[in-house]
Amino acid sequence: MLHRRTALFSAAALLLGVGLFGVSVLPASGEPTASTDQRLAAGWDGVRVASMAEAERRMDAEAGEDGETLVFFPTETGAAIVNIPPAAFGPGDFVLFEDQLYTDRARSQPAGFDSVRFEISLSTLNTEATFKVPGGKIRVVGTQFSALDTTFPITGGTGEYRDAGGVFIPFELPNGDTALIFRIIR
Repeated sequence: MLHRRTALFSAAALLLGVGLFGVSVLPASGEPTASTDQRLAAGWDGVRVASMAEAERRMDAEAGEDGETLVFFPTETGAAIVNIPPAAFGPGDFVLFEDQLYTDRARSQPAGFDSVRFEISLSTLNTEATFKVPGGKIRVVGTQFSALDTTFPITGGTGEYRDAGGVFIPFELPNGDTALIFRIIR
């Protein structure tokens, strides 16, 4: 499996309903862990599509055809679960992860990095992410109200993206691959 981005969080989090958001943190073995002592796999859990062409059509339907489209393919470089005591994993706890970004599915053309934080709220999942890409940084901030709610607003950035707005959607492609698609409106 290349870069499978499946639900983030341990079995305890799933019992608390966090799994409803399609975010998962599992050790690389796929078994739940209660600590960060083991290697974790975390990442964007996107809208499942049959092809890259379908992802682009869905982006057009959501964001319109105007603007600049950027597409990146992530490879996770690190992840951590932060559990604020005394309760089990739940409201106030969060998951951090970072990816190397590439412009091609073969991951031969490096394009930048992302740094992401998912925080569990009472019934939602708050997301903050910064993408360092050619031309500057892109900032994405939003709240997921369900696992089907994976469209995030672009809230600005730096450099070429200083006054940017638009839409960001992660898509899950066949074979467990992930495409991160941005529609930048200036």
